[in-house]
Amino acid sequence: MSRALAIVIIVALALLVLFAAMNWTALTAPTSLSFLGARAEAPLGLLLVAVASAFALLSFLYGALQRTAMLLEARRLAQALEAQRRLAEDAEASRLNELRADMQRELAEVRKTIEESANGLFAAIGELRERLEQRP
Repeated sequence: MSRALAIVIIVALALLVLFAAMNWTALTAPTSLSFLGARAEAPLGLLLVAVASAFALLSFLYGALQRTAMLLEARRLAQALEAQRRLAEDAEASRLNELRADMQRELAEVRKTIEESANGLFAAIGELRERLEQRP
């Protein structure tokens, strides 16, 4: 979109320059002008072209400043987003480490329970063997 707008602006400026070149004598013809009671002889067309050019330059500068401000804001937001992403990744890594530690604790408890059960079972089997061996 901005490329098309730039092309339109360039074409419009070229047409304006062509118009001014073709009508240069009319633009530079001296005219009696009055402004707030003061009277002067000056080329009205040239004065209007100068004022229009000044406004065009000011609007260009304003647009450039707005664009710069927008880019700076986008950069600031991107940095803030990156910081939040890193914070979320660190929190997720911390949760995963905590989960791993909890699972290892639970697994150790399960192993202990299994060992205790196995020891009890082996003791019961040993007792049953002794009873069978003691029987005539």
